[in-house]
Amino acid sequence: MIYISGIMSYQIDDVWTECKKYIELGNNKSQEEMSVEDIYNNCKDKDMQLWIVFKDDMQIQAVLTTQVIDYPQKRVCRIVTLGGQSMDEWTDTVLSTLEEWAEAQACHAMETVCRKGFIKKLKSFGYEHTYTILGKELSTKH
Repeated sequence: MIYISGIMSYQIDDVWTECKKYIELGNNKSQEEMSVEDIYNNCKDKDMQLWIVFKDDMQIQAVLTTQVIDYPQKRVCRIVTLGGQSMDEWTDTVLSTLEEWAEAQACHAMETVCRKGFIKKLKSFGYEHTYTILGKELSTKH
């Protein structure tokens, strides 16, 4: 059986050591908008949410983070990072749990910025390719 648990901000330190490598996996293809430490601080400050996917034996399968974004016209739950293994075993459980939680937070939609491979995988769950983000590092850092 697969379970997903949202981790309360005051519990982050209790699980962070086990979660950190999965956060790194989920963040390693980014353009370094956020460091793993930034994600940790955002979860502690309740600006992001930490979720753990695990089996009956408590073995972690994945760790993900979400963030509620208040756009001018609607509230959206964004999946920010996702790192793990055996995704086909838990995707449906995770998405249904996150979507239910997001609705309870008055979100009107879900979104994720993801790698190309996730587009096909998430299509069967009703997710559509809405736009593509391209990035380029500039020679000067601000």
